[in-house]
Amino acid sequence: MRAFIFVVLIFTVSCQKDDDPELLPVNRTVIVYMAADNDLSGDAPVDLEEMQRGYTETGAKLVVFVDVAGEAPYLLQMTGTGGQKLKSYPEFNSADALQMQHVLNEIIEMYPAEHYGLTLWSHGTSWLPAERRLSSFVEDGGRQMNIPDLAEALPLRFDFILFDACLMGAVEVAYELKDKTDCLIASSTETIYEGFPYDRIIPELLAPEVNPAQVARCYFDYYNRLEGAYRSATVSVTDTRGMEALAAATARLIEGQPFDMTAFDRAAVQRLDVYGEQYVFDFGDFIAKAFPHADAVALREQLAATALYKAHTPQFIEEYDIRTFCGLSCYIPHPQRNDLNSYYQQLGWCKAAGFSRLFQP
Repeated sequence: MRAFIFVVLIFTVSCQKDDDPELLPVNRTVIVYMAADNDLSGDAPVDLEEMQRGYTETGAKLVVFVDVAGEAPYLLQMTGTGGQKLKSYPEFNSADALQMQHVLNEIIEMYPAEHYGLTLWSHGTSWLPAERRLSSFVEDGGRQMNIPDLAEALPLRFDFILFDACLMGAVEVAYELKDKTDCLIASSTETIYEGFPYDRIIPELLAPEVNPAQVARCYFDYYNRLEGAYRSATVSVTDTRGMEALAAATARLIEGQPFDMTAFDRAAVQRLDVYGEQYVFDFGDFIAKAFPHADAVALREQLAATALYKAHTPQFIEEYDIRTFCGLSCYIPHPQRNDLNSYYQQLGWCKAAGFSRLFQP
């Protein structure tokens, strides 16, 4: 549901030598991994133009990997005068974890920095397995990448990871990535229209000190000012360093509490996706509805300490109201989806948070 506007960027090609001052460490290198070899190809030029408009010389580097349909993948560095095309690659699958790792390592080697940030731009469907033909993250020609594979592919710990992709603000995703980033900026619902407004957030991402909440606020404010179905957004900032404690608090709350997967009314919990069969729900609302008699004080306190910022519009694409939003989504075991339930029980969150017992009769 993104806008389709054709924008032409003028690129210049450059080569770097080993003694090039560009190779000296800078404060921050921000990498955008734009996997758009899919039906989002038409949106990529729009966002690239927004990135160029938002870029100013601050000493930080902004490097974009671009893979769109019908073109060879390439690397682009934003500069004060436009986009500087660094190199082209032979055609490859940008949804392949090893290929992603290779690209990221190459950028890190080319642009050493004290700090790194990463924006992941593509399709997304939370934790759902790629085998469902819906990508957890990244889609290239119908091929996808699972979240555990994504975590394995990331070559270092980033200061922040921003998902410009649908449904990635989930406890399952945040837990899988807790060792690869300090901070997750993401939407728990789908992202609509134009995704993140890069002309507004790029100055924030390149600032001497990044304020993730301000980045998320820029996203929310952009959509909250729109009208009708376009006034649709959720966004949160998750301190992934709190995910272990959040999982432990969840496991303590769930332990010994009755839960009947077959009898539980999933429709009573705040939905956060537009699928006909719901997969993504508000985590806090699920805990409250599934375990109403449990002592949830410790869990609520840890959730507040982990979800550092959260915001939501009153409705989502005029299809459902957003009555409550804790900042993170979760899956609720489905009595008729053994395929999903089996895969879900392999995830780190399911094991650490005690969700495994929810699947037991």
